[in-house]
Amino acid sequence: MERRLIGVNGRWPPPEVHVNLSDTLVINAHNSLDVATSIHAYGLYQNGTNFYDGAPGTTECGIAPNMTYTYIIPVTQTGTFWLQSQYGSQFVDGMRTPLISYAPQEHYQYDSDQVLMLEASYHRGAKDIVNQLMSTVKGVREAFVQPYMLINSVGGTDLNRTKISVQSGKTHRLRLINVSAAWMVRFGIEQHTMQIIEIDGIDTEIKETNSVLLSPGQRASVLVTAKNATDHNYIFHADMFTDVGQDGQRTVLPYQGIVEYSPDAPLLSYTKVGSSSTVDWEFTQDIDMVPLEKIPAPGVHKWVPLEVSTSTYDDRRMHSAFNNRTYAAPIVPSLLTALSTGYQAYYPDVYGFKTYPVILDPLEDVEVAIFNNDATTHSFHLHGHSFFIIARGTVDKNQNNRIAAGNFPMRRDTIAIPPRGYTIIRFRADNPGAWLLHSQMQFVKEQGLALTFIEAPYRIGANLKNVPADMLENCLTMGIPISGNALGKPGLDLSEDVRGPYPLSGL
Repeated sequence: MERRLIGVNGRWPPPEVHVNLSDTLVINAHNSLDVATSIHAYGLYQNGTNFYDGAPGTTECGIAPNMTYTYIIPVTQTGTFWLQSQYGSQFVDGMRTPLISYAPQEHYQYDSDQVLMLEASYHRGAKDIVNQLMSTVKGVREAFVQPYMLINSVGGTDLNRTKISVQSGKTHRLRLINVSAAWMVRFGIEQHTMQIIEIDGIDTEIKETNSVLLSPGQRASVLVTAKNATDHNYIFHADMFTDVGQDGQRTVLPYQGIVEYSPDAPLLSYTKVGSSSTVDWEFTQDIDMVPLEKIPAPGVHKWVPLEVSTSTYDDRRMHSAFNNRTYAAPIVPSLLTALSTGYQAYYPDVYGFKTYPVILDPLEDVEVAIFNNDATTHSFHLHGHSFFIIARGTVDKNQNNRIAAGNFPMRRDTIAIPPRGYTIIRFRADNPGAWLLHSQMQFVKEQGLALTFIEAPYRIGANLKNVPADMLENCLTMGIPISGNALGKPGLDLSEDVRGPYPLSGL
């Protein structure tokens, strides 16, 4: 089956991007599509370069068709990241690629370094899937959307098409990146153990395991030491599973590939060594991980409680929302509103009701409590920061289910919250700008699950210096105002600001 995908420089998949600490990453992005696009460096903080964060409606207008935008990004972090379009659901249609940043001296020693981009892909375009999920007809929107697994953009039912080549006795670093739009991925290798050494760009103390669970957007690096003997090859699993749309019942779509010691060696099926898989699927919890750089959690100056729910709204569509407020992008990107409205930049209303703006003071310590009231897992990504994982529990407040972090909590930028569960995270508002917190399950994000942190609005201008001229040119080319409130009007002239839809009671 053929389908339309978005490529780069005449090829698909787009090339991987590899950089070193202290490099400057320059992406000269020319848009040859017939719609706008953007590029988001997933996981990079962009401190001082908020206008290169690639979030249309928040930090830019997007790159207009036949126009160019040059992203100039100082590399101040190391680890495993990825590049994606954040315009609509374009990354689901192929606009995605790994971004790997290397330290001058790695903390752990290994003999090879391989990237495994885990992609739950579709035979249909993302826009078509979004239209289905946003249908007003219950039977249409609840019809199962069948994905298939790609690894580094290769896959299918023939496991011989996806191989991890290893050398006997050597230690191999595998960088796992889940770039799926809705599906979690579990990874494990038969007859092998793994050592987790990094999650979401944060180096960790070694945690031994034989399985890793990644929600959309999450990354992990594992070390695998190959066996000395080369008389067998082994199966690896990269199974997709989800509870989205299944009333909490987990749907598992198995996927297998080969860990190849020798092209001539036979494949050792796990059924030959036991009645079931040797992978136990007892996943390591991120709250139990310990970062190598031990930083105490900040205190709490501001508390942001967020109730997550999905229901039918008065437009007869299913929406997901924080505190019953569905997100919609403003006309004027929030960053440009902050830079152009003077003292009114501190007023949440100026950014528009449906951006769900949350104003943060400079260096304020922020605690966000996310309560997942749905029967499905949600995955959330915070732009501009890594956050501390403080606690996990269940929404029924049963203290027996509460897990608290240690003295030096794990940090990451994407968090998964199971059904009827909650997670408490903290971060310091030390990066002036406009930053999204949104569902990384892209189709859920399209249903409205996002908000905007406006961080130190009075300091954004000093932190960013000059707004790139080509960013403003792209806005004007698409007829988008480059100043004013969310509607492109002066100050608090927001009489036409739309606030609905609203949840229907009793449904």
